Amino acid sequence: MSKQTVVMAGDLIRKHREQVGSRWRKASPGKQALLVLVVLRHDQRLEDLAAGNGISASTLRRWVLELIALLAARAPRLNRVLTQVRAIGATLLLVDGTLIRTRRRTGKANRRHYSGKHKRHGLNVQAITDTGGNLLWLSCALPGKTADITAARRHKLLDHLHTADLALGGDKGYHGLHKDLRELAKKPATANRDHTVITPIKAEVNRPLTDAEKASNSIFNGLRCAVERAFAALKTWRILDKLRLNPRHATTLLRALLVLVQHQQKTHHPTP
Repeated sequence: MSKQTVVMAGDLIRKHREQVGSRWRKASPGKQALLVLVVLRHDQRLEDLAAGNGISASTLRRWVLELIALLAARAPRLNRVLTQVRAIGATLLLVDGTLIRTRRRTGKANRRHYSGKHKRHGLNVQAITDTGGNLLWLSCALPGKTADITAARRHKLLDHLHTADLALGGDKGYHGLHKDLRELAKKPATANRDHTVITPIKAEVNRPLTDAEKASNSIFNGLRCAVERAFAALKTWRILDKLRLNPRHATTLLRALLVLVQHQQKTHHPTP
């Protein structure tokens, strides 16, 4: 974790204390920021970390929720992200989904949050990146049983992309939302390609892929590796290994981590 990240978080807490008129806390803004970032980075148990710093676990929990709310308020909205990306001349973005593990739910929420694909309970999160692997946007958390294509429809990704005149690349989980590579090649270059989502070509019954189609899929999958790098950067924050916060805070947490990841990307790999 870079020093710049700790300083940025500390500045947010300092400004918030001034706004609410907080006169006294058990820790300085810098120390509070450091303790919260330790929780997020290493999934440190609140009781252990609080006891070593002379505070209660409930106090540390309030600090965690306070900082993630401040960070989440700075998260970019999808329309603004797409406008900025289009302004620099990009034409293609990448999308993928991941499962954030949670504890097993009880009652009616049990089946809704169970992912048949991953065989575990969790929350479905969609991410949009550029072709360089920079994380641009994260969706709100949906129940784990939600398929990627269903999540994309609920978030109305195609409508937003159509407005920004951008194309989207996804894996075979988005097949059916799109015009695939085979259908896209049949269309004239001057044709209207609204709502285009490019996915790998699927083999069909009694029609295996040709060598050229296999090569096309390999090239496209190589391009899509950027999404996996973005998820790897996000999941360096180990609190996502298995979410122990109440799921109602999941979306706020994800947006806070998005801000932290983007801050680190700008700090270590500034865009020219």
